[in-house]
Amino acid sequence: MSETTKNSRRKFLKIGGSMALAAAASSAGAKVMFTRKSPASQDLLRVGLLLGAGGHSNGIWGRFFNPTEGEIRRLGMIYTKVWSADREAAGKFGKKFGIEVEDKFDGMVDKVDGIMIDDFNAVAYNHKLARPYLEAGIPAFINRPFTDSIKKAKEMIYLAKKYNAPIMTGSSYEHIQEMYTIRAKVKRDEITGYEAWNACSDYYSHGLHGVWGAYAAIGGGIEAVSLSCKDLRKSAGGITVVSYKDRGKGPFTGKINEGPMPNESSHWFAITIQPLKQNYVFNSMDEWGIDEFMWLPMLHRIQWMFEKGGLYQTHEEILEKSSLFTGAFFSNLERGGKMVRLSEIPEDWAVGSPYGFYDAGSQIDMYARLFGKENGMIKPE
Repeated sequence: MSETTKNSRRKFLKIGGSMALAAAASSAGAKVMFTRKSPASQDLLRVGLLLGAGGHSNGIWGRFFNPTEGEIRRLGMIYTKVWSADREAAGKFGKKFGIEVEDKFDGMVDKVDGIMIDDFNAVAYNHKLARPYLEAGIPAFINRPFTDSIKKAKEMIYLAKKYNAPIMTGSSYEHIQEMYTIRAKVKRDEITGYEAWNACSDYYSHGLHGVWGAYAAIGGGIEAVSLSCKDLRKSAGGITVVSYKDRGKGPFTGKINEGPMPNESSHWFAITIQPLKQNYVFNSMDEWGIDEFMWLPMLHRIQWMFEKGGLYQTHEEILEKSSLFTGAFFSNLERGGKMVRLSEIPEDWAVGSPYGFYDAGSQIDMYARLFGKENGMIKPE
């Protein structure tokens, strides 16, 4: 890690005489207790953003990092640099939030305290976007689903280890309070099975919320996975089955149901764990609840990683989570929805880019022109 990057890890708790919460409180999902009217301050962690049309920063995270007039500041981070394969999109984003636009995707090295890669359309290229930042030792958050093959996941984790670059990937469902309640009450060596339900729009983007949410609640030690559904590109009807190793009560399985959005809510997750009878449910219906209880907890943990340089999840957990994503598609596209052991998946087998999900063709073409074409099983319709 460069000396510039080390020195720029701001002690952002000293802001305007008010106090921010310490890392422990932040990792528990609490709000930062200060507000700022200005979108720029040397006291805030400087974050660079690699942005795409499929990124949350466009309409959601941007207002947390760079609150506009009338909005309070709830994070100790601020976007200071942005790059996009779509130069026009980067310009619009930069103008809206007062952020400098970078000409090159690796142009933020040594200029930021952390980097965020936030574009569903870039999944097949995340390993190339992340490389210069990991090699510089810069903390990196790579939005779900991390990458599209086991080989690429291992490549990023190898670089993170080699250059001591903190790395994180996640679904917001992994960080909701219900997951911590489950972990506190459930003895993991006594689990004999579970069933979860998740509202989703398609498996590639939102179906993974349920799978990674269940992973956060239940933990690792996974042997196999399967995905059966009528159409990968449409909502409802998908079923993911996950097979676990023996934890003391014998091997067990979990079932994640991908369903329609109940009561017009796109943020709904429930899980029942055997032998318990309690059903843990997260359902956030209004914008305030979504902000406070779903979006902010994960962002606070990203902030902790950028500030402290720690790992929220181990490299092994990140690889297992990523393998679940790839394995589900391998099951569906190569094995007709049958169970497949994670150890059976060829490391260079790639899911591909999410054609058909976000009208993504033009953006994916931009990445192909920059880095070369990435092969994958999902093809344009």
